[in-house]
Amino acid sequence: MIAHTFDVGEIVRPRPACRALPHDVFRILRLLPLTAGGVPLYCIKSETEMIERVVEQNDIEAAPR
Repeated sequence: MIAHTFDVGEIVRPRPACRALPHDVFRILRLLPLTAGGVPLYCIKSETEMIERVVEQNDIEAAPR
């Protein structure tokens, strides 16, 4: 089991290998339960979109400041 790496309010971006997300920055809105395989999930939202997305921890990384 892996612990959540990011906290609510942190800014993240998709990892280069992740093709499921647009190339944008996102804010962590909520920490979600782990997947059946033990991977942490997050609810994220971009400033430029109206939708919230659910992503696995291995699909995102900290955005540079």
